[in-house]
Amino acid sequence: MAAHEKKWQSLVNRQNIGRREFIGVALCSTVAATQARRRPTPERAGVLTPAFAGASLSLRKRGSTSETSKKSSSSTYHETMETPIVAHYQVVVAGGGPSGLIAALAAARSGAKTLLIERYGFLGGNGTAGLMTCYNGFRNQRSPEKLQTVKGIAAEYIAEIVRLGGIADSDNYARQFQHNVHKGDLPYCVGFDPEAAKVAALNMVKKDGVQLRLHSWVVGPMLDGSKVTGVVVQSKSGRQAIAADIVVDATGDGDIAAQAGAEFMSPAEKGDRMNMSLMYRLGGLPSSIEGSYGGIRIGDRVVKWGPGFGGDGLDVENLTRAEVETRLKLWDDVQMLRSKPGMESVYLMQTATGIGVRETLRILGEYVVTEQDAINGTRFPDVIAISSNPMPSYQGKRFFFNHEGFDIPYRSLVPKKVEGLILTGRCISCEQAPFQSARSMAPAMAIGHASGCAAAMAASAQVPPRRLNVKALQNLLLSQNAELRMVQSDDRRPI
Repeated sequence: MAAHEKKWQSLVNRQNIGRREFIGVALCSTVAATQARRRPTPERAGVLTPAFAGASLSLRKRGSTSETSKKSSSSTYHETMETPIVAHYQVVVAGGGPSGLIAALAAARSGAKTLLIERYGFLGGNGTAGLMTCYNGFRNQRSPEKLQTVKGIAAEYIAEIVRLGGIADSDNYARQFQHNVHKGDLPYCVGFDPEAAKVAALNMVKKDGVQLRLHSWVVGPMLDGSKVTGVVVQSKSGRQAIAADIVVDATGDGDIAAQAGAEFMSPAEKGDRMNMSLMYRLGGLPSSIEGSYGGIRIGDRVVKWGPGFGGDGLDVENLTRAEVETRLKLWDDVQMLRSKPGMESVYLMQTATGIGVRETLRILGEYVVTEQDAINGTRFPDVIAISSNPMPSYQGKRFFFNHEGFDIPYRSLVPKKVEGLILTGRCISCEQAPFQSARSMAPAMAIGHASGCAAAMAASAQVPPRRLNVKALQNLLLSQNAELRMVQSDDRRPI
């Protein structure tokens, strides 16, 4: 681990967890969850009494400097609540972004009774809600790029978008080589229509039998000591608990892992934090303008990168400022564009549902993927995915790999000190440099494929994720057409 990573870990681990967790919550007992599962269906909505009855809840926040926060920081609101356990699943995936979607599909396809929980009324995460309508990282952006590093269920998802006619006409990423997405030969970047992506996700969820719960915010884990035994959700139906044999943290921010007590790394206050940005879509682009117009274009519509904003993506006050300031600036920018001769037909068609957050927490796992691992293209015997996307702001520049991608080891999906939980997406265990690559949506989908398969296997075998047979996991991934630069055999030597 790099020296600056160790410094962050020692300084912020417990302070940050204090900001994110319920202080003083009694832990959910496995007995309570088991009893709830055994009740007949009409009475199955048991009560999570051991977890919350008489508990003292205190939400602490670090780093806020507003007057409101200063005034309220010394007071504590005490709650007593009983939370009904409404269901039990073998695998619960928290977060329906690209990585969580693929994880849920993989878990269900691997035989697990699976629930996918999403806070919005649709799936797709930053690709749809965030209008980041380009799945980047299916292969290296520059030579060497012969190997398509992301295949399997992620490629099937792209094929469904193709079937729906949802592939963009053009994008702003330069290409040295030509690939045909319509024939399954995926290029570095696949631009898409966000509405087609939403429908494609639903079609696949229905096909593979994933149970879906939308409009639900995961607010914390159910715990038995250091073991995650489910999640607590808040929705219009109230506060409910859902028990699970294995939980996949696809929240992006590592919400479940952090609240379960996992140690983590967070960005330095200055320097290497990747900024947030507001994506937007213009309509009415004149036909005289050719090409992508600096974005992802379909007909006379183009999705572009809007105003950026810095600061902490876990601070609600900073997020509020980001939403207000970027939207007001974007409106003025578009009006200025419309005032130019020949651009009168252009209008602001859509903005992202929420500002796009790139970086928050990275959970400390059994292995931390390092900067040198990424730069050198390190290979691991427990490889479960490959990341070939460039590091877009490495030391202030876009860093292109001179290899076809670095391995993501299974150990980076397993948080230290927490059981019953598997990581996926941008919160996996890695330093900031490899994070910049692996957080991209194509490699994140490949990681999700592995997380979902691992969760299903752990649930079926009733073993902790850290004790999973990795060779069997690799075999399962290969049988589902994932790319690991390996052959499916008894020995696991890369070829």
